[in-house]
Amino acid sequence: MLRSARWLLLLACLLSALAGRAAPAESFDTWLRPALPAADGFEPLPTSERAKPGSEVRALARGRVVSVGEGGHAVTLEHLFHENHELRRVRSEYTGLEGVTRRVGELVERGQELGRVGSGGSRGVTLSEGDSPLSAAEARRFTAARGRLPLPAEEPVLLLISHEANELRMYERGREVLRAEVGFGQAEGRKRVRGDNRTPQGMYFVVEKYRGEFPGPYGAFFGGHWMRLNYPNTWDADWGVAEGLLTPEVRDRIARAWEARRQTSSSTKLGGGIGLHGWAGEWSLAQSGGRLSWGCIVLHTPDIAALYGRVPPGTMVVLF
Repeated sequence: MLRSARWLLLLACLLSALAGRAAPAESFDTWLRPALPAADGFEPLPTSERAKPGSEVRALARGRVVSVGEGGHAVTLEHLFHENHELRRVRSEYTGLEGVTRRVGELVERGQELGRVGSGGSRGVTLSEGDSPLSAAEARRFTAARGRLPLPAEEPVLLLISHEANELRMYERGREVLRAEVGFGQAEGRKRVRGDNRTPQGMYFVVEKYRGEFPGPYGAFFGGHWMRLNYPNTWDADWGVAEGLLTPEVRDRIARAWEARRQTSSSTKLGGGIGLHGWAGEWSLAQSGGRLSWGCIVLHTPDIAALYGRVPPGTMVVLF
């Protein structure tokens, strides 16, 4: 009886452990394919509340109708969009309308008609994140900065890398084609400055590839393969400006290069030289805890060899 109880306890612990390991893997699909189709960009916010009565009011971005005001005088949409490594949520509310025909739960596309301006000629468009409405100035800056947004599921090749799960997944046009175990920098946490031995979180692009022998005393630790990412990106640079580590001019140069999927500056205090590579020999999570590099993403040598030829320059890589 005691032996049976012990076996049941061991089984329960095993199932609990397996359940715990499965949870991080869910984040891949949740991030890449959310329940609501992601927006590909926002239209500029109207500059005036006055408009010609009967003129069309159109959706700022792809979204879902979450409420329709009594009498069809208002409608609210919910939008999801990818920004850096985050999946963000915002709502847009349109008031002063008439003739709203949209239904709760209906999906609408960017620029699709929602209704018409009421006879009073006054309309309102409000953006909110969580429970906090943005001011008119904040909303205009928000939409102006997001005229075009990425759609990772439509990328020809996409690499998603989970810090929590120590796992890389490769997708082609949204279809998963490969999984691999990965290790990270020797220090925990998100990379911020040069020499902190941490691995970044964010959206980057492959800008350089090399396969063969690497010179120098640490050359063997590349495992014969190297795929460089354009760290730092725009959001890393924004943080650097806020911390007084970068000038706005350097930030803007980084942002332009990142958007063009080119190499960004690696000579600032934020550091650089981040990429994917193999290792000098076999390694395991059990022995290393996945803490191996000075900030790069480390794969087992057979995995980086299998991945290398399928990842062209310009490939999007998201570490979350």
